[in-house]
Amino acid sequence: AKHSISRGDGASCQRAVGSALRLGPALRAFRGPLACERAMASAEPRICEKGGSGLWLPLGGDWESAWPQGLKITLYMLGLMWCFMGVAIIADVFMGAIEKVTSKKRQIISKTTGKKVTVKVWNDTVANLTLMALGSSAPEILLNVIELLGNDFHAGPLGPSTIVGSAAFNLLMITAVCIIAIPDGDIRKVKDLQVFGITGTFSVFAYLWLLVILMLSSKDMVEPWEGVLTFLFFPMLVIIAYLADIGTFGVKRAQHQQIIWSEVTKDEMSEMMMQIRKEHGDSLTDQQVIALLQFRFDEKPASRAAYRVAATRSLAGGKKVEQVQVRAHNRMSVAAMAPKDNFVIEMKPTTTVELAASSYTVLESIGQAKLCVMRTGDLTARTTVHYKTRSGTATAGKDFKAKVSCVVFEPGETQQFFEIEIIDDDAHEDTEEFYVDLAQVDCDDKDVDAEIGAVKFSKVVIVDDDLPGVLSFKQDEVNVQEDAEEKTIQVVVQRKMGGSGTVQCKYHTEDDSAKAGKDYCPADGVLEFLPGQMEAYISVKIMPKGRYEKTEKFRILLQEPDGGATFDSSTDGGEDSCVCTVIIEADHGHKSKVENIMAVISPNWDSVALGNAAWADQFTEALYCGGSLEEHRRAGVGDKVMHFISMPWKLLFAIVPPTEFCGGWLCFGCALVMIGAVTIIIGDLASLLGCAMNVPDSLTAISFVALGTSLPDTFASKTAAQQDPYADASIGNVTGSNSVNVFLGIGLPWMIGAIYWKAMGATGEWQRTYADLVDSYPDGGFIVRSGGLGFSVSVFSACAVMCFLILIIRRIVIGGELGGSKTTQYISAAVLSALWALYLGLSAWYDLTQS
Repeated sequence: AKHSISRGDGASCQRAVGSALRLGPALRAFRGPLACERAMASAEPRICEKGGSGLWLPLGGDWESAWPQGLKITLYMLGLMWCFMGVAIIADVFMGAIEKVTSKKRQIISKTTGKKVTVKVWNDTVANLTLMALGSSAPEILLNVIELLGNDFHAGPLGPSTIVGSAAFNLLMITAVCIIAIPDGDIRKVKDLQVFGITGTFSVFAYLWLLVILMLSSKDMVEPWEGVLTFLFFPMLVIIAYLADIGTFGVKRAQHQQIIWSEVTKDEMSEMMMQIRKEHGDSLTDQQVIALLQFRFDEKPASRAAYRVAATRSLAGGKKVEQVQVRAHNRMSVAAMAPKDNFVIEMKPTTTVELAASSYTVLESIGQAKLCVMRTGDLTARTTVHYKTRSGTATAGKDFKAKVSCVVFEPGETQQFFEIEIIDDDAHEDTEEFYVDLAQVDCDDKDVDAEIGAVKFSKVVIVDDDLPGVLSFKQDEVNVQEDAEEKTIQVVVQRKMGGSGTVQCKYHTEDDSAKAGKDYCPADGVLEFLPGQMEAYISVKIMPKGRYEKTEKFRILLQEPDGGATFDSSTDGGEDSCVCTVIIEADHGHKSKVENIMAVISPNWDSVALGNAAWADQFTEALYCGGSLEEHRRAGVGDKVMHFISMPWKLLFAIVPPTEFCGGWLCFGCALVMIGAVTIIIGDLASLLGCAMNVPDSLTAISFVALGTSLPDTFASKTAAQQDPYADASIGNVTGSNSVNVFLGIGLPWMIGAIYWKAMGATGEWQRTYADLVDSYPDGGFIVRSGGLGFSVSVFSACAVMCFLILIIRRIVIGGELGGSKTTQYISAAVLSALWALYLGLSAWYDLTQS
């Protein structure tokens, strides 16, 4: 009967049905002459055959059907590739409009910095799963909708198969490309695991749900509730992913904040520059500081739209996307300046030896002056320190005994003492002094450098009085310039008018305009003077803040003297306390750098837009390779060839209004109409190609059409994988896009079709089209043949599960979904590529054998 139908022989069909019915009920649907008439009516000629037609093609009508098969295959293949380029170009105009809509910002005051910053109105996850997903998948989604409307609300094989084939290529091949795009040894991992887990789960569930609809719930028919529920899974996915993103199920992701450079004060700029120099050193050039400022404080991850547009323009020789280029440049600049984890400068350990105090005072009758030597740094080796005395106003042999000797630090020891004999006589003498110098330091371990610290010598003062002394700061006011790193200052406290016995006092810091913990590290404790010690030091850390002109100050107070000592009543604080004011000043050499960088940074970083401000500029960009005459002259031969091939599309799409009108919505609507028009041509060309090659439309859809619509996403994901520090923008968006393709791209047209046929019922046209299903569904319905589509979805679902298992294993073993050693990269990519080839091969086998 089927063979008779294919030859258009109705009489033979009826004879065949009669013979079959005598043998059994196997062909119950083809009952009688009416069944053959229905079947004959449904056997319409294919699009490339005489009498066949699509929505717009073939342009040559029946005359074109007589062309040689090889010529038709070649022309249809080239036309399909050219249309893929066209739909990629207009889809990226569409993405530019979406970028404009979703990049709307508002100003808030940052809770962490107190500065005015801008944040996006659209949540990134919601934007990626709604408008961004629509932009990247618009051709596949519109192909399904247009096929439904153009086929009198009957389901066609091209749209659903394209979505499944595109999902397979996106998940398997794009992931494989992203894995091997990472440099050897580098790793990229998904940052927002919750969102990725949700979209990944939904992406597998979406295709399993298709199997439930097509093969289990109501075989070969989509009921209205099934279509509606499929579509409702789309907002459900968006809501759940949004809740995960804002921290409902765990940790909330930090909202990106962008500094408003035009409103940054010079003091704020200076502070940010100080943070940069603190982290990367003070030898940075101004250009390096600018790159680091943008990367640290202002650099937001390039959006999915930016990567998609950049990839398509690169393929078609269009204008480069500044956002992606600047981001790549800044990442290279920062990478050149930032310390690498796998590059360690091996420096020899150092041990430092110095005298504990720069001045000692002893009584002439003391007998032995005891001095202390301190060791810091590496303490693992035995260290020897040589010292010698040097005469001053005190004379060796008369006032003290000259001495040349050494002290030895055993491993782990931090201080040693030595003594100098003081000569006591009966003659009246003025106060005199001599010196003790550290001459040399030796370390037994040659792998440890030994050096003498800041206190290389001490002055030993010999006095006759036996008073405990008066304490005061050496200076009532200390001025210090901040550095790019924490800076420790030594505030000197002196002991005058005697040095007998051990005395001490308490000290602590006190805020003024400088605040503890922000401008300096608070300090408090007990300051002790040993017998004869005339100076002691209070150490305070000054923290880098990046001041421009303002100065800040705090105080150090001495209180509660003990051991008989008193405070100098003539100094700040009087006799009850002693006060030293520390004034923190800006780095004087920093001011000019701040002014230079402010002049560069303010006008250039306030906004980045993918669209053009004027309509005329779009036509200029369409005419020149690279978007301008200068870029056209610098372009290579390959870029120019691709530009001239795609120029008709560029000129046509230049009529779409720029994104500056109506906040991008006008561009959004016009570009969507253009995508629909090009998609109609792609659908007809794909059917013509499949017909000329004598293969089913479903096979053409999962191979040529799916590959052509997914290529821009492939290059965009590869760029995102290489430039982003995380894998979210590369493979994280694939799972969300695959889910949206089913829930929106299939759910919407199937919901429309199911509701339409529920309302229309089993019309005569419906009964002729689905004669074999009249008995199963006498009231009619929206029919979707489950054969090839169901098998393709089953194979893809199994491959998708395998893909996610591979990603999970890579996360556990390697530490990230992308990258790793080249060996692991190639193994993972080979397995994923084999899975895609298996999916394609099995689907093709099934379609060809069933056909």
